[in-house]
Amino acid sequence: MALISPILDNRSYEQLRDELIRRIPVYAPEWTNHNESDPGIALVELFAYLGESLLYQFNQLPDAARIEFLRLLGVRPRPPQPAITLLAATTERAEGVQVLKGVEAAAGSTPFQTTDEVYVWPLEVLAAGKSPETPATPAAQESSEDALVRAKVKTETAQFYRTTLVSQDPLADGAVTVDVSAQADGALWIALLRKDTTEVEKLAKRTLFVGIAFDEKLPEPLRLESLDAAGAAAFRSAGLTSSPPPMQWRLWNGPQSEAAAPQTNKPPAFHDLTVLGDTTKGLVTTGVVKLELPPRLPDLTGAASGGTDSPPPLDDEKLARHVIAWIQVSRPAPQTPNAQTVRNDSIGKVRWVGVNAVQAIQSRTAAAELLGNGTGDGDQRYPLNHHPVVAGSVRLEVEDVGGWKPWLEVQNFSDTRPTDRHFMVDYEHGSVSFGRALVPQIGERIRVLSYQFGGGAAGNVGGRAVTALPGTAGVKVTNPLPAVGGKDGVGLAEAMDAIPAEVHRHDRAVIAEDFRELALMVSDVQRAETLPLLHPDNPTVPAAGVVSVMVFPEADLQNPGAPQPDLGLLRRVAAYLDARRLVTTELYIIPPEYVKIGVSVGVQVRDGYQVDAVRRWVEQILRQYLAPLPPFGPEGGGWPLGRTIRRAELEAVAVQVEGVEYLEDLLLAPVPQVGTSQAGQGHPVRESQQRIDLMPWQVPELAEITVLSGPPLPLGTDYAPAPAKKIPVPLPPEVC
Repeated sequence: MALISPILDNRSYEQLRDELIRRIPVYAPEWTNHNESDPGIALVELFAYLGESLLYQFNQLPDAARIEFLRLLGVRPRPPQPAITLLAATTERAEGVQVLKGVEAAAGSTPFQTTDEVYVWPLEVLAAGKSPETPATPAAQESSEDALVRAKVKTETAQFYRTTLVSQDPLADGAVTVDVSAQADGALWIALLRKDTTEVEKLAKRTLFVGIAFDEKLPEPLRLESLDAAGAAAFRSAGLTSSPPPMQWRLWNGPQSEAAAPQTNKPPAFHDLTVLGDTTKGLVTTGVVKLELPPRLPDLTGAASGGTDSPPPLDDEKLARHVIAWIQVSRPAPQTPNAQTVRNDSIGKVRWVGVNAVQAIQSRTAAAELLGNGTGDGDQRYPLNHHPVVAGSVRLEVEDVGGWKPWLEVQNFSDTRPTDRHFMVDYEHGSVSFGRALVPQIGERIRVLSYQFGGGAAGNVGGRAVTALPGTAGVKVTNPLPAVGGKDGVGLAEAMDAIPAEVHRHDRAVIAEDFRELALMVSDVQRAETLPLLHPDNPTVPAAGVVSVMVFPEADLQNPGAPQPDLGLLRRVAAYLDARRLVTTELYIIPPEYVKIGVSVGVQVRDGYQVDAVRRWVEQILRQYLAPLPPFGPEGGGWPLGRTIRRAELEAVAVQVEGVEYLEDLLLAPVPQVGTSQAGQGHPVRESQQRIDLMPWQVPELAEITVLSGPPLPLGTDYAPAPAKKIPVPLPPEVC
């Protein structure tokens, strides 16, 4: 049965006006002129207009009532999501500085706090890899501007290596990343560098906090028709969320261990390090690895000579003298290869490595609060002093006859038993509530020991924005990479619109719309589309039990017109949906597939309008109309998947721009994809088409567009402005 909104008073302006005029003979019989020209009638119409506005507001439910309806239905709007970033600290103190968990850092007025402790040492790190190389180019012909440090290391197999250093500033132009899977030994080498105040003896048995950031950009654009079974398995939810094989962290024992014969007493080449913690999930995503150093670091005297198991040499002698240890990290080959975990079997591209690293979340920790005394009633609710609240951070206790007892935060009371001490948190408005089973009784005090509050898109600060660490002397801090993951909460209107879907699915993905709506709840997802029965390795043949979810990110700075998600976003969506799908559903999380198109427009500009301004407006309106992300596209939701691109439709859009008299012509054609026979022919002239048909999983990418006053340029022709017209200027005579 549908719920009918109550209308308390539905009288319109005309009804109010007529009712007031009918009362005139009763209250003022001498008033006989009821025409619109009468000043009194004008006042009556004014009051009728104001009365209609008041009745409209009277019929609207207040926000408080709407919120109560949401609570009654068990619908919890998405709260603000806090941003997360990676901090790197430095110090000059030889004894190091301990930074505890929950210490506040700041990016201007935006607060962050550490999610773990970190011990800051006077150290620096340098990450590098070595890959095999054939010395075909003489050293004299190498470019002096080459960002790679080249070193020749001759082993017993007469193999040459190229040493590649990871850029210490990942935000700099031309920053170098190292693809660890492509290195000769499949390993990443990390050099610990001393500072002037470093005392190596104090590092014995200490914990080293190594931060690693990965370039999780997809290696190449997705083409479903050319995807094989192994490539499709990489996008399966089980493959994206599966745990990779364990890592192997080893300390190099120095050059004296390389030529060790079996009969000698020389130490082995490596010493295994103990991993105390790892937030990178096995070097899959950006995070921090905590390593325990051995009681004694090796002597690296003469470390310039290398072998097969030696680190990559450094050309900079001054830098090499500061190296006090080399750490090698690699992933041993799995015993039983699995096609679904191929992506996780090797370490990907590393874009930054730092020491003294710790993750930080955009939030603050509130002090303890005494909420009040229990009443014994059901549905008790107590407000907190701060909001929005970070999910899972509230520590609550209730005092009973046995003392203070901790209670557990739950998402709902559906599985709560009569003896369970459970409570819920309203993250958006900052309050805790109890159900109707076990509740605080009369006189029992309720307190919150601590909780975190904060979040929102304002926390997505740029790189190097965090510069302050108040209350910690002798330590400088910064974030080498931008903060990500911050997202504003859902507004009341959006939450009300989502009520039918929330009640229908109950946090479970069954139909296609469920997958789409749940994927949109993940941070950084701007658009999601469900493709039922589509298997990535054979998209044209329906596959029973298969669901593919196409994910569009909120932004892509490298290609705003065709945004692509990275592997980190695909993994987060896969983890969120995999826990909510049916067991019989085979789920794939895939990036969008774009079809490059070119458009050339010729317009006739009306008199009185600036030509360049009109040209820019036509180009912008076409870009927005063909854009894949909301709020653009034909219907405001991005260009629909598989919708045919029609030349006549684009003409109708372009001619609506103010200042356009008419279109001379509009040319439309696909742009050859990279790798095709036409892609390497420069800019071949292409024939215009009336329409471009897309496959059901494709969207357009406006790769080329030119807008000119007059006839359009042929597609594939580079636009060059007309040369300036030379106007002769008379010169004054040399002699007057």
